[in-house]
Amino acid sequence: MFSWLKTKRRERALASHALPDSEWNAALHELPFLDHYDAAALARLRELTTLFLVEKSIVSGATSGEQVLEVTPHMRILIAVQACLLLLGRGANVMEAMTDFDGWENVVVYPGDFPRTQDFEDEAGVVHRLDEPIAGESWYGGPVLLSWPAVEAGYDESGMALVIHEFAHKIDMLDGEVDGIPPLAGAARDAFRREVNAAYEDFCRRVDEGEDTAIDPYAAELIDEFFAVSCEVFFAEPKLLQDEYPAYFAQLQSYFRLDPFRGSLLA
Repeated sequence: MFSWLKTKRRERALASHALPDSEWNAALHELPFLDHYDAAALARLRELTTLFLVEKSIVSGATSGEQVLEVTPHMRILIAVQACLLLLGRGANVMEAMTDFDGWENVVVYPGDFPRTQDFEDEAGVVHRLDEPIAGESWYGGPVLLSWPAVEAGYDESGMALVIHEFAHKIDMLDGEVDGIPPLAGAARDAFRREVNAAYEDFCRRVDEGEDTAIDPYAAELIDEFFAVSCEVFFAEPKLLQDEYPAYFAQLQSYFRLDPFRGSLLA
């Protein structure tokens, strides 16, 4: 019953919260890697974006002090479009696809990098507190945090698609484990694990040997970061990922059910 009611609410939201053409086109203009996407894919992405904006609050993390940030409608749409790319080929329809983003409510946007405080234990058992500035973070069951300058810079300028990266972590978390593997079961999960592990191990070796890799070396930090970075590249620069790791690229394409070269949905 709950699922049926949620579907009906989403159907009503699509009917009553259409995005204005001018605002939709302005967001797409800032995402040139979507220029070749076909009409069917863009129509589905627009519906997903509409539902995301209805269901999620995209709010400022700096409402007072010296660096107040006002989150504008354009900023919200730009964030929502990129988040929804990860859902574009998922589900039998957009209502079903949106269930991958159930269970949390907020995206918090900051005027710059923000501090993360993390406790860790060294080999001697001494607990240390690490404070470091970061551009983005995803919390299990909680919000996604984003630095607006990093979002605004875009992939072509910075080589980073921050929104895709952080929402890839949300996808990774869906099965309760942060292990670089999306929610798959059985043989599909085994195949994905095999290829992501092989690609990650090779990438770490190359980084350790001092190679100037075309993919951001940050991907060697942990396997979940490798998954998130590779999702950025899959959507924004697919040929690079296919050339580097074709078998792993095929696994991502199968999971996302999307051909990023043609900009079309897979059957």
